[in-house]
Amino acid sequence: MTSTEETFEQARAKLVERVRMLLAHAEDPSITAEEAQAYTAKAQQLMTKYAIDLAMITDVERRDRVVQRDWIIEAPYAAHKVSLVNAVARTNDCAAIYTDLAGGHKRIDVVGYPEDVEWVQTLYSSLVVQLTGALGAARRLKPPGVHGRTFAVGFAEGFVHEISDRLKAARRAAVAAAEVERSGPGAPSPGGPSVALVLVAKKQRVDDEYRVRFPGARSVHRYTRLSSWSGYQPGRDAGRRASLARGAVRTRRALSA
Repeated sequence: MTSTEETFEQARAKLVERVRMLLAHAEDPSITAEEAQAYTAKAQQLMTKYAIDLAMITDVERRDRVVQRDWIIEAPYAAHKVSLVNAVARTNDCAAIYTDLAGGHKRIDVVGYPEDVEWVQTLYSSLVVQLTGALGAARRLKPPGVHGRTFAVGFAEGFVHEISDRLKAARRAAVAAAEVERSGPGAPSPGGPSVALVLVAKKQRVDDEYRVRFPGARSVHRYTRLSSWSGYQPGRDAGRRASLARGAVRTRRALSA
């Protein structure tokens, strides 16, 4: 490890603790939705900047830097939680795959660079807490005659779609800001590679390693056809308010963007 990378490791330890504190505040049910959004938006901003800075000083072609982490996604609404993982993973230069387990549970495997994979799991865990809390509060909005699970499925779908849209927008803004910072007047190395090109190379390295680890994986879109849309708009509204602070038959499917 170079001295520059050692410096980044020291900064990373401090950053992780700060991000965890921000997400803990975001998950606090006593704060307002606007405060929660501010806390997690700040966390995502910090993690995005760190990931870009690290990518600019390290060799993204190094295969040994790509890692794989797995965890269990528990029912209920595991399919929608899988979609949530996928939205977070794709926004943070990772690739994900899930395996069906008994009881409606699923195992998720995420492939990417260590700092990105760790952030995917951290942000996903925070968003699940927020989804659960928002769904509990929104049940009073269920129209008469609509089954509770039908409403909940629509709510989860709307929440995931809104989070996915917001993450993509945040990603574009972060990359644009980093590009201006590194290529504009007064930039430390105006002749160096662009942020966009470095991130493309990084993502390609992850995708290549993903195909090695999961050959023949079939990509699918995790969108559910709903029998009722009664909960969808409340779910999107909740996703808009959410904080973005970086045994039986087993069927394995890759996740697509």
